[in-house]
Amino acid sequence: MKETKLLTERVGKYDPLDLKGYEASGGLEGLNQALAMEAEEVVEQVRRSGLTGRGGAGFPTGSKWESAAKHGPGPKYLICNADEGELGTFKDRVLLDGDPWAILEGILIGAYATGAEQAYIYIKGEYEDTFGLWEKLIEKARDAGLLGANILGSEFSLQLSVAKGRGLYIAGEEFALIASLETRRAMSRLKPPYPTEQGLFGRPTVVNNVETIANVPFILAKGWREYRRFGLEDDPGTRMFSLSGDVKRPGVYEIETGSGTLRGLIDEFGGGTREGGAIKAVQPGGGTSAFLDETSLDCTLSAEGIRKAGSSIGTAAVIVYEQPKSAVGMVKKLLEYYGNESCGRCAPCRLGIKRMQEIIERVNSGRADVDDTARLREIGRAAIRASTCGMGQVFPLPVLSALELFGQDFEAAVNKGPA
Repeated sequence: MKETKLLTERVGKYDPLDLKGYEASGGLEGLNQALAMEAEEVVEQVRRSGLTGRGGAGFPTGSKWESAAKHGPGPKYLICNADEGELGTFKDRVLLDGDPWAILEGILIGAYATGAEQAYIYIKGEYEDTFGLWEKLIEKARDAGLLGANILGSEFSLQLSVAKGRGLYIAGEEFALIASLETRRAMSRLKPPYPTEQGLFGRPTVVNNVETIANVPFILAKGWREYRRFGLEDDPGTRMFSLSGDVKRPGVYEIETGSGTLRGLIDEFGGGTREGGAIKAVQPGGGTSAFLDETSLDCTLSAEGIRKAGSSIGTAAVIVYEQPKSAVGMVKKLLEYYGNESCGRCAPCRLGIKRMQEIIERVNSGRADVDDTARLREIGRAAIRASTCGMGQVFPLPVLSALELFGQDFEAAVNKGPA
């Protein structure tokens, strides 16, 4: 296995506030190509590239842009979602800090393609240094004529504002993020309508995460055919994997989709488990993805490969758990985190996660009865079916998969006391 650096090639190779350094490495070529096209042609380039969202949902980016672009006159917005709150995810910050001009260029291309004249970058509240960097970068971009009126001598104009997140997991969801930007409580809402129809201030809005945006300059500079040379036919490009947990070398690794396996990522890039022991479990898509056990780690590093193994690629945040950890303790910590992060809008999530926490606490302390594991399954499945937003629909997955894969851990806790 080896890295394929389409997005991270420039990271650390120029001063992040130096526009000339960015241009010297081929920066702004994609923007210039885009401005020489009609907006519809830019959307078509992105659609044909096969780029899908890298924030977890995996929705086709070109389709999202097309949906927003087709709406007539009136304000439109583009939001770059840099609020990576999913457990184990830290890839976006590498790009935000290490190659910020590429993100700005992607925002400019996306705004031009969709007809947005106002954009926002919503940065995770804990990323204080990143927020400060972007405030300075926006000033430099205005001075260089990359923001404001008649960008690069064209008729295209764009204003960009940086907003600080409020430390909420739920703000990573599109409608919750929009609510936060509108200075309301960060909460999701039922769909449809979708943000591309009625988003920020009730107007068509495109929300893309940082890694998705980072792909756009390459696609416009080199063309969609060149982009599709990388990765798989149905999952082109690369993925930035955040590798953490019980590994020797945690970090961010950019891998061409389908070019390796989950086991290879852990062993060859992560150096294997921290203490050299056997792998207990892996979450391949962040803290809300289903567990895989050691027998499923030879799946390919692609959305479909991981799906077939029994989990999801999500944010490509690979969390490794080493033996002899108990699955009960693993899910207890996950539920503690997500229990604090529920926005409380809908009962299946708000109450479901609380009840599941109570049951896991009973199991962990040796006070559970034989029906408690059945109750966990029932509550988890109900939350998946009936919750409003993605968090409520996925937080039970680690618990349900742990019960399936590591039922003996729960039985041992029930029969013998604390795990």
